[in-house]
Amino acid sequence: MTALSPHEPADHTSLAGKVALVTGAAGALGVAVREEFACRGAHVVGVDRDGADCVHADISTEQGNAQALDTVLDAHGRLDIIVLNAGVQHMAPIPDFPVEEWERLIGVLLTGPFTLLKLAWPHLVSKPGGRVLVTASTSSFVAERFKAAYVAAKHGVLGLVKVAALEGADHGLTANAVAPSWMRTRLVEDQVAQRAELLGRSAEEVIADLVTEHAAKRFVEPREVAATLAFLASPAASAITGTCVPVDLGALA
Repeated sequence: MTALSPHEPADHTSLAGKVALVTGAAGALGVAVREEFACRGAHVVGVDRDGADCVHADISTEQGNAQALDTVLDAHGRLDIIVLNAGVQHMAPIPDFPVEEWERLIGVLLTGPFTLLKLAWPHLVSKPGGRVLVTASTSSFVAERFKAAYVAAKHGVLGLVKVAALEGADHGLTANAVAPSWMRTRLVEDQVAQRAELLGRSAEEVIADLVTEHAAKRFVEPREVAATLAFLASPAASAITGTCVPVDLGALA
């Protein structure tokens, strides 16, 4: 991978002129990533199934990923960064976990990222400095009841990151992930009722339980995760590859 030159500009965290594709771009974290990357000078193309200012595509499918990639290349003629951020959730005990929900989650969280990475690879390695970034989770390291598909996919995507780091190294490409803990996003809000029912607790108790998992007793802010992703996308992180950075307020500790 390309190391920083002693003659680089002082702002090694700039993304000026870079072209980034961000999936899950209409959610709270996706919006924060788009704003952070744009603030640092990147040209950002967001992809989601709906949402304003996004390419509308289903990234669990090869067709949807090809559509997203074609849109970026038609608009900018290059691709430097992919942020594989799309997320979905379903909670149920293993005996009751619907196969269609397993397939939906694995499609969005694991097969989709692999497919987009495969399609985008020639463009990311065409010159040094390509970046592959993944929104993993603290569930990439530990398990949780009722989340068989989510935990399996989040563990799996870290393996994909490590393989991409090894295969991309000779091309100057880095691949990394971030592992957010609980953020007050729609994805988490939608889980509260499910968790309350499955655990026999009130919604208020569930929310309190989530915060209690953090050493700092608050939710992680999407902008904190977005800033970490932006750093990993920047020249300042040129020596970091094949790893996952927790953004978890001490939850894993």
